[in-house]
Formats: sequence, C-alpha cells, structure tokens
Amino acid sequence: MLAICGIATGAAEAAQARPRLPVRLILRDGQPGVVGESGTIVTIERDGRFRVARFVNERIEAPHRKGMLRAEAIRKLARTFAHVHAADLPGVMSRSAAANAHRLQLSVGKRMSTLTLFPGETAEQAAAAFARSGPNPAVRFLDLWIIAQKLVARAHGKTK
Repeated sequence: MLAICGIATGAAEAAQARPRLPVRLILRDGQPGVVGESGTIVTIERDGRFRVARFVNERIEAPHRKGMLRAEAIRKLARTFAHVHAADLPGVMSRSAAANAHRLQLSVGKRMSTLTLFPGETAEQAAAAFARSGPNPAVRFLDLWIIAQKLVARAHGKTK
C-alpha cells in the first residue's frame, strides 16, 4: 500500500512540475538606420524566464525588462513551437528587398531563421498578407513570433 501511495504521489508531482520549452527562443526585431541595425531582442529561456534588451548592431544593452512566463503560457508556447515545426523553418525568407527593411530573426536552439518585411510593416500585417497567399513557411515563423511576443507582453503586464 505504501508503494502504491508513493507512485501516486510521484505521478501527481510530475503532473504539477513546471513545464519547459524544448529549447531557448531568441527573437531579434531590427531595422537598419543611420547607426546600422537597431532594435529589440527578446530571450525566452526553457524554464520561461525572459529578458528584453535593446541592441545596436552587435552591441546588446543590459535588459530593460525581465520576467517569468506563467506555466500555462509556457505550455501554449511549447504547443505553438511543436505546431509550427520551428526547427524546419528556412534560414532566410523575404517579403521585401527594400532599403531599411524590417528584419525579424528567430533563433530556436542553434537554428536561426530570418524574415525580411517591408519597412515599418508589423508581424501581424505580414502574417495577414502571407496567409492570403496560401501555405508558406513564413506563416509558421510569424505564428511562433506573434505568440511569443504576446505572451512576454502579457507576463510583463502589457497587452500586445
């Protein structure tokens, strides 16, 4: 009887264990300008800790926001990660070759994918445009990008 209780307790504890992402996610949102490329980097660790920092070219400032995703947010992000097959995304996708194009870069573990958008175009605008054109890996990229950004914004007390 004691062994059965021990197993039941262990299973219950495992069910309550904090979820983890399969890999670290890094979202780099930049646009070229007078000083080079500048923007924001969001890093989400496997345990849900996140930090947001500004960058100019290769120089990354200290994080100006830090936080922790809730367990349900980690689970949602992990489901989205699995659904979009992030590890299979192409390395480079482009919607624009214009000067000062908006560049989104997604690092999933050691795999990096870059999506180039029109200057000033948001991820949501690009997702709508790509969705109209049929199946496209950029739609999967943007699904993960938008979900991750929204979850970080919500965890930090902002809705995005």
